Amino acid sequence: MKKAVNYLFILCLLITLFHSCRKEDNPILPELVRVPTPLILKDATTDQVIDAVDPATFSGTFTVDLFFDNDPNPDKFDIVVIKNGDKSSAKLIESVSTFPATISITGTELETLFNEPIVLGDFFDIGANILMNGTTYLAFPVVGVPHGSGVAAQPGSSTFIRYGAVCAYDPELYQGNFAVVEDEWADYGPGDIVAVTNIDATRFSFNFLADDADPIIVTVNPLDNSVTVPKQVYGAGYGGASWPYGPISAESIPSVDNFVAPCEGVVSVVLKHTVGAGSFGTFKIVLRKI
Repeated sequence: MKKAVNYLFILCLLITLFHSCRKEDNPILPELVRVPTPLILKDATTDQVIDAVDPATFSGTFTVDLFFDNDPNPDKFDIVVIKNGDKSSAKLIESVSTFPATISITGTELETLFNEPIVLGDFFDIGANILMNGTTYLAFPVVGVPHGSGVAAQPGSSTFIRYGAVCAYDPELYQGNFAVVEDEWADYGPGDIVAVTNIDATRFSFNFLADDADPIIVTVNPLDNSVTVPKQVYGAGYGGASWPYGPISAESIPSVDNFVAPCEGVVSVVLKHTVGAGSFGTFKIVLRKI
């Protein structure tokens, strides 16, 4: 009898819940807006980096287009540049509303925009503020990310470019002990020591604190000092036998925070941590040579 009463109670509860839920009670979802994805590419026949010894000689050309041919045209793209990763420093280079567009920028123009000389180690990131239907979508928002998840990771995508006043990459520098400046993944705390191992002229590695850790291999593009991490398993997980997810992997995502700064002995990279069941998210790690 007690069991029958329980069943009856549950049935009444379900009927009450069913009749109390109306579509009028649900929140109204906002209208989805399709926003074009910018495609910004350097002209390979012009300067790819800034000569830190004589930055006034720099002259770079790049194209601005829509990544998808069937994307709706924006009202315009405001092509903006930020200096040294400061997302609050955005300066307007040019506005474009027909595509593709070709734009040039010189070292002298960059110095004028930011009202200071270019010195060794400075870098400039160029992106597009998207203006559409009265709304502006920032290329470099101070808070949050500029594009939806996975947009920048599509094959052939390039939502921003970087010109750096480079200190030539020295592979021998990326060897030995580095101090942790920041680790959003939280394996390390600020000031912890991480061993970095040189592999060859364009690659080095370091370890996280995963079980049965394998090195994370970082690849450097010496033309602009950007870095990438191909997807790779870096450990068996965390917590020993109680870890339920299997091997854990990391890979870099496109970001202005993926670079080496040889003059300062710094490496910065944003990594997506994944297991077979899915992703834990993206986390930046920054190391500095001791």
